[in-house]
Amino acid sequence: MCGNAKKIGFVLMLTLLLIWPLQKGSFAKIPAGIPCSSCHTMHYSQNGGVLEEWGKHGPYKALVINDCIGCHTGNNDGTNFTPYVTSTSPPNYGETGTEGNTLAGGSFYWVSIGEEKKGHNVVPFPPDSRFGNTPPGGPGLTSQLTCAGTTGCHGDRNKEGDFEALLGAHHADDSTIDGQTVGTSYRFLKGILGYEDSDWEYQPDASHHNQYKGTDRSSEAQVNTTTISYLCAECHGFFHSGDGISGQSTGWGSPWLRHPTDYDMSNTASGSEYRAYPGNYAAPRSTGINPYSVIAPLGSEDVSAPKTNILFQGQDAIVTCISCHRAHGSPYNAILRWDYYGWPQTTTKNGCNACHTNKD
Repeated sequence: MCGNAKKIGFVLMLTLLLIWPLQKGSFAKIPAGIPCSSCHTMHYSQNGGVLEEWGKHGPYKALVINDCIGCHTGNNDGTNFTPYVTSTSPPNYGETGTEGNTLAGGSFYWVSIGEEKKGHNVVPFPPDSRFGNTPPGGPGLTSQLTCAGTTGCHGDRNKEGDFEALLGAHHADDSTIDGQTVGTSYRFLKGILGYEDSDWEYQPDASHHNQYKGTDRSSEAQVNTTTISYLCAECHGFFHSGDGISGQSTGWGSPWLRHPTDYDMSNTASGSEYRAYPGNYAAPRSTGINPYSVIAPLGSEDVSAPKTNILFQGQDAIVTCISCHRAHGSPYNAILRWDYYGWPQTTTKNGCNACHTNKD
């Protein structure tokens, strides 16, 4: 009897170990067991008033207790089931946003306190005083940037309004990211593919990080609507799909006129500095040759799992917009991942050198 119990225990433990990594990669929707009241209120009233933790400008659509920014304001600690994209006090970004308490998209905190060069100016923060509603490299928007909807990044951009554009997505089965619906798209960015890290890259390492979708383009006019850089290009198109990216009279490659995206560094010469990626910027707990860097991440065409090493084959060394920028914000101008303007005077870390290894 005792022997059978040990065998059953061993089988259960082995089963849990096999299942756990799969669950870690499928954790974007509201997890089971979370009370409805964590997000919803039936009448926007409790004991005749509004609870302290609710937003103060309700009632809100879909019977939720706050708007996008309100629900996603807080301090990440690696255990929270809501990803926090801003905070009311300065977050711990560190030098590169990989060792503190900010997530993959960075934080809106800096733009929320008026440092408009350091974040996307989404509602409810003030509009950009320099560019208004016209994003650099693209045409003007019909109104200020929002989290979701017609002038937003998340949700269905054919629908006006944050709630309308995201309706139902937080409860969708996202075990397969196929881009067919908002709920089954990478981070609710409709049509975009990618591998979603379960804790949104809270202190990521070589095995635990997002895997961004890229494509190995052969011309600056080529477009793949499932890549993360294509999403950025929907507003900043001239920096991705314009006719002034490559300086070659024909073809696609160096000398570049603008920094390329959706470009696979596997196309460079075998002895080039790019083949030494990531230089001194390997991710924590990495091993082997050309380990992945969470400071300057590369995209890939295969996003079924996070890459631990870059093989320079199979379209796995693709430069994306996210390789250099944070989507929400950072402590640095142009929402860069590292202190590009301060190096080498104020910092020893410059993510540019992860690819441009000879310049370190």
